[in-house]
This record gives sequence, structure tokens and C-alpha cells, in this order.
Amino acid sequence: MDDSKEYCPFCGADLQGPPIPKEIQHHYGATHGSRKIGIYSREEDRVIKWQCPDCGKEWERE
Repeated sequence: MDDSKEYCPFCGADLQGPPIPKEIQHHYGATHGSRKIGIYSREEDRVIKWQCPDCGKEWERE
């Protein structure tokens, strides 16, 4: 697998999203969006897990 891309740790789906237009990439610090779904905790006020949009499985945020 390509190390510059992210993949689901369960089903291996490519989690790289669509390209971000060059003129606004500096706002994101990235060249592509992400397909990962962030699971948000109101108590912790942050994303605590990720979810794969293909298989639906969740994993802890590193």
C-alpha cells in the first residue's frame, strides 16, 4: 500500500478524499480531503474515534 495515503485498518478501503484546490491547500496543510468520519465527544470536546465510511467500523484516534 502507498504510505502517503490512509487506509481503513479493517477493510483496507482508501480513505483519501477529493483533491483540495491548490489556492486553498495552505488553509488545510494537505492536498486532499479525507473520507474518515470523525466520532465527536461532547464531554471531551474533540474527535475521539474515526469511522470507515465503507465498512462502518471504528478505531481510536492516535
